[in-house]
Amino acid sequence: MTDVVVKFDLKDADTEVKLFEAVNNFAAEREENSELLEIEADAPMIMVKTTSHGEAFKKSVIFQDKADAEHFMYYWRRYLRVA
Repeated sequence: MTDVVVKFDLKDADTEVKLFEAVNNFAAEREENSELLEIEADAPMIMVKTTSHGEAFKKSVIFQDKADAEHFMYYWRRYLRVA
């Protein structure tokens, strides 16, 4: 299985908070759906990694498959408009 890595350059602390809220809400929503469908996963569906680039920090959100990554990006864009 190949992981899909989505990288985020966060412009400020507020955007970082929004990203974590979106990841948590997305994961909770997906967990709820998987329970309804009785799907079991053998590894975490989402992982978040922080990387340092000088004084700036970047976040990488790592997914098990491309479909989840694409769904999250749609969710993230929607979340930014509403939040």
